Amino acid sequence: MIFSFGNLLIASSYLEFFLSWEFMTISSFLLILRGQRAQRASLMYMIFSTAGAYLLMIGFSFAPVLTSASALMLSIENVNLPLISIIVLAIGFMIKAGSAGVHIWLPEAHAEAEADVSSFISAILLKAGVLGLLMVAISYIAHAPSFPVFYWIGWIGVVTALVGAFMASFQEDAKRLLAYSSMSQVGYVVAALAMITHLGLVSALYLAFNHMMFKSALFIAIAGVYYRTHTRKMYEMGGLISRMPWSYITVLISIIAVSGVPPLSGFGAKWLIYTAFITKGWYLQAGVLFFASAVSFLYLYRLIHTIFLGQLKYEHQNIKEAPVWFIIPQYIYMAGIMVMSAFPSLIIRPLNAIAERFFDSSIQIDGLNIISALGNWNGNLIMRVTMAVFAVPFIFLLLFKGKSQKVKQFNIVYAAERPESPQTTHVAHNMYAHYRKALGRLTLPRIQSFWEGTSEWAHSFGDFLRRVYTGNGQTYVLHIIMYIVVMYVVMGVK
Repeated sequence: MIFSFGNLLIASSYLEFFLSWEFMTISSFLLILRGQRAQRASLMYMIFSTAGAYLLMIGFSFAPVLTSASALMLSIENVNLPLISIIVLAIGFMIKAGSAGVHIWLPEAHAEAEADVSSFISAILLKAGVLGLLMVAISYIAHAPSFPVFYWIGWIGVVTALVGAFMASFQEDAKRLLAYSSMSQVGYVVAALAMITHLGLVSALYLAFNHMMFKSALFIAIAGVYYRTHTRKMYEMGGLISRMPWSYITVLISIIAVSGVPPLSGFGAKWLIYTAFITKGWYLQAGVLFFASAVSFLYLYRLIHTIFLGQLKYEHQNIKEAPVWFIIPQYIYMAGIMVMSAFPSLIIRPLNAIAERFFDSSIQIDGLNIISALGNWNGNLIMRVTMAVFAVPFIFLLLFKGKSQKVKQFNIVYAAERPESPQTTHVAHNMYAHYRKALGRLTLPRIQSFWEGTSEWAHSFGDFLRRVYTGNGQTYVLHIIMYIVVMYVVMGVK
């Protein structure tokens, strides 16, 4: 699968690109299939991937003949893709990116694949769709067809971010929550890329790189939790901070990065995206994305609250931290996130150079300072200020804590009644039922119902065809004879 990704970058013809894309699909299908209950999920993934492959074939068939022998990714700006190719290719690539409407394969594949494969799908495979959209966008930038294709792609990205955040908030399965979270985050990337501006391109690629880091760490951390607890249902956990502190720290740092709050690199990525939308004049899209970011706090809080905070379950009293082979990769990613947060120009500078091939630069990079039309961001300074904000009161509490009494988990009463056990005070099942009552209509599985109806129609049509294609050789001979007779009559052969 890694080799197929490399081949996408060096493919010098449509056929080479398509074959590499299909090798990527087949290899990822086999990886997903390794999951214990992944048969249905892998088949669903393959069905949607096959549909995307047909769309790529159609899009490339309308594209003009290549005159350059260099890599397609480098020469695509010289190719004037017709409007039909841009539309069809974009849909095909958005299937792989898990955009709203064609995303139902994504939670299934993430949830049922093995833990390391799930992190690979989220961190890498979804970005293949972004890579394809980037390729189409480069041609679009150079030749600018009259119909604003990427304006509507931008709205699809915005809707994807919002729908993914809502769906993640109501999940009970930790891996499904992370799957919908990935859908939402890639929606941001697609929306930013669709602006077709310098800052839009830089912010899209920067968020994509950040997403690879923090979502990989999250999937591996949750894999370690599952390895110890043998459950993915979050309401069956709780209080694991005392038993799995290293995994807790990973999840805490990662959700800070995902949520886009200071001081981590996710804040810089969101700041760049909102700046890009405002300078582009897409105020409504920026407002919807900001609302989606607010919704994301719901599922991020739920992830850490239901698993690590609250009361420890009886059956988890003696579990241990995840094995070291789960912890090491998590902290490699943590180190990468910290370096990117303190020194963002390490990544933004090369991304800025890429975007300058197509646009005049809209930002300035002055040492550690990133300057845009709406302000500046110094990741290193923000890191130091945030550390001081937390360190000063912590030191104060240590020095002047005075008389204090440790409050145990059982020192609590509800309506003047003492609960039977601390475990009963941790309520995590159906945690956002009140939000579901108010906003549940936005999360009704209408898209899933549509595809299930399509599946039923396909089965019915297949049953009808079986009456004709019976598998009987004599029947097929009759079909051939009838075809020859009909063609004889139609063509008027004498």
